[in-house]
Amino acid sequence: MQCTRELFCFLLVFSIVPSLWAEEEVNSKEVKIRYKMPSIVMTAHVDWPKDHNHWDSMAKFVTSNGFNVVEGGVEHLDVCRKHGLMVRLGGDQATLDLAPKLKDDPAVFGYFISDRRRRNSFPAFANIAKIFEKADPNHPTIFINRANWNEFGDFTKQVNPMLLDFYHYHAMPRRHPERYYLYLLMFRDLGHKNGIPVMRCTSSSSSPAVLRHTIYSSLAYGVTGFHFWVPWIFAHAKDNEGNAVLKDGKLDIYITLPHLTEVAKEVKYMSPYLSNSRSIDIYHTDPLPISGGKSPEDHWCQVNGTNFLLGVFKEKDGKDLLLITNKNTGQKQTAKMFLDSTVKEVAKMNKKNGQWSDLTIHSAEEKRFLELEMDPGDGELLKVKRKIEK
Repeated sequence: MQCTRELFCFLLVFSIVPSLWAEEEVNSKEVKIRYKMPSIVMTAHVDWPKDHNHWDSMAKFVTSNGFNVVEGGVEHLDVCRKHGLMVRLGGDQATLDLAPKLKDDPAVFGYFISDRRRRNSFPAFANIAKIFEKADPNHPTIFINRANWNEFGDFTKQVNPMLLDFYHYHAMPRRHPERYYLYLLMFRDLGHKNGIPVMRCTSSSSSPAVLRHTIYSSLAYGVTGFHFWVPWIFAHAKDNEGNAVLKDGKLDIYITLPHLTEVAKEVKYMSPYLSNSRSIDIYHTDPLPISGGKSPEDHWCQVNGTNFLLGVFKEKDGKDLLLITNKNTGQKQTAKMFLDSTVKEVAKMNKKNGQWSDLTIHSAEEKRFLELEMDPGDGELLKVKRKIEK
């Protein structure tokens, strides 16, 4: 049977997943962390008013809606620093010249260099990454990989980036949705292997449930940063000359994607926990995707039902976190989670206020379990207290 070039490349990529997984598991304790995200990053484009007197209002509004990084220039650093925002700067020569002075600035997120370039660009990217890292060793250069080209392994090896960024618009037509979880797994493993975080770009034009599922399933795989296309999320009313139109004397700001900012505010509450944890395992229930497996029978947590995804994390102090996602974006589902005797308590985060509440662990037929009602595409963060026999 003959294979097309695309299919051959895909099969080649798929064939190395087990070896990547095994190598990551063996060396996980030995890998030096080169760069760690300051938090779960949510990045947006901001339509800054011409009048700088309104920048404070815009920055405050962005922060209140769950986003913590904006695309911008050095001129935005002061107002963003004031309101706890970070700026994704451009990677031009002028910014590079300033980089040594910016290396300790908490308002700097990183330096965007390029998007969707092929393998022949990697040697130049490697040189750019070295130059920027020498000037500013604390903030990453950002190169966005197109996952469907299957060149991200070579990119990581040649460029040696501080941050691994990619895009896969899996919900769009002809974008290989069957590879969705495979790519999440492969980028996760590359990140672990190289001691760097993973960030992804996804389409903001997806339906609310699909976009919610995209964010929560990515988090379950250990992704710690997001940006979106199209990126125009925060805007303000303007006249024909582009000047701000005020409402009751204030900037008239609006959100183009309110369902996205709703999820962003939820992620903001989860950030202190997930950004300081390590992805340990990822389990699926039927139907299983490419590269997705069920939890072992002896695992302390088993999920019953269809179309669920479970991300297992360890916090720095050894405590366990679970992020469960309803992969069904069309209907609500009840997740039934069976727990072994090591589990003493389980608490669920209220995504609207960040508070934790204890869940009831039921017992029936010598089995212990809890149940979660989950909206389409939704995710829930659980904190687990376990007693491990030594």
